[in-house]
Amino acid sequence: MARVELIEIPGSAVPAATIYENRPALMVLTTVTSTLARLPDDQTEVAISAGKAAGVTVFMDEAYGARLRPVLHGGSKSLAMGADFAITNADKAGLSGPRAGILCGSAQPVLATLAKASELGQEARAPIAAGAMRSLQAFDPQHLQDEARDGQSIADALADAWGEDVVLRSDLGPMLDEQDVLTRVLMMAGRDTANIVPAEATAAMGMILLRDNGVLTVNTHGAPGGRVSLRLKPTAGALDAVGGAPVLVEALDRAAGIVAERLDDAAWFEETLFGGPV
Repeated sequence: MARVELIEIPGSAVPAATIYENRPALMVLTTVTSTLARLPDDQTEVAISAGKAAGVTVFMDEAYGARLRPVLHGGSKSLAMGADFAITNADKAGLSGPRAGILCGSAQPVLATLAKASELGQEARAPIAAGAMRSLQAFDPQHLQDEARDGQSIADALADAWGEDVVLRSDLGPMLDEQDVLTRVLMMAGRDTANIVPAEATAAMGMILLRDNGVLTVNTHGAPGGRVSLRLKPTAGALDAVGGAPVLVEALDRAAGIVAERLDDAAWFEETLFGGPV
């Protein structure tokens, strides 16, 4: 929308040279990615200092980071690190929703962002703002710590069943790469190849988990273009609701087994993923 070039550098890079060479108007720092890879606070502080020294407006993308870094890793709070403004989600990492962005910081960049959001019809109307406020008021760091504990118990149980080498661990729970999921399905089917692609395997498993166990994943409710890996990041109380980590892993095995049995059944995949002919 701004019609400017995006220059992207990894967190491990030294940012000062790139900043001074390009003199951007805005620098965006993502401290925790969607896969929960985390940028250490000392590297974040170096980047912020370099941006401020160059007169750059510094924005922190803190969707997960605003709570995950301080609560689970003893890190600094977002605005205490010197950024001009920062945003986080109201619906993840210990917050209950609604799905909305919570923007905080200096008046000028916050008001400018609000003005543009209003032009685009993306401003928070009163019910959304009230819901976000209630979510913040109810926040308890212990809830996030409980989510992390439950996530690790799932990862441990899954590693015992599927093997440690295929379980990618994050602070909030395990992730199974879609290629590894399809490999598991093929092994259960006693085959080397299939007509489906990895995303279809994880999507079908997500549908089965939702139907049979009430487990909600991004594989059934994620936006188009989202990751197709199978990620399990339980909210507080969710793991108990399905019967615990062993029961959840059994459900995963059962879902993979069903997909293995249906590998050549194109009609079943169409029905499972799309609800029938479209």
